[in-house]
Amino acid sequence: MNFPQREDVLDQAERMTDVLVRIHAELEEIARRIDHNQAMIAKSTWNVGAADEDYVKAMQDADLSAQRIAGVAGFLRALGDASKPDWRINTAGATSTLKLTELIRAIGTTDALIAAKPEDDAGNVDLF
Repeated sequence: MNFPQREDVLDQAERMTDVLVRIHAELEEIARRIDHNQAMIAKSTWNVGAADEDYVKAMQDADLSAQRIAGVAGFLRALGDASKPDWRINTAGATSTLKLTELIRAIGTTDALIAAKPEDDAGNVDLF
């Protein structure tokens, strides 16, 4: 088995602060989308669902999820701010675990050639 040499891995390494900035931005976007979607759903369904305890709990859970994701994003940003600029990491292995092409583009290795992956592999959207 041929393992990459240490020099090869270091050549592909990027600044940790750059990686954390990308992850921070993606998590902030996810939190924003959850907030927006929750508001749109509530606008359309609140009159009917407000009396249903499970509905209210689900809406509160969506709000909490957005807040938690935004909190993790802020935490990662603070780690990036505290990181030394010479800290480097090769993210190629981690990037290869991602299934969504847009996520690969958002947080993956910046210099990687991105081949579109079949989005069906990531799961289906369930509409009910």
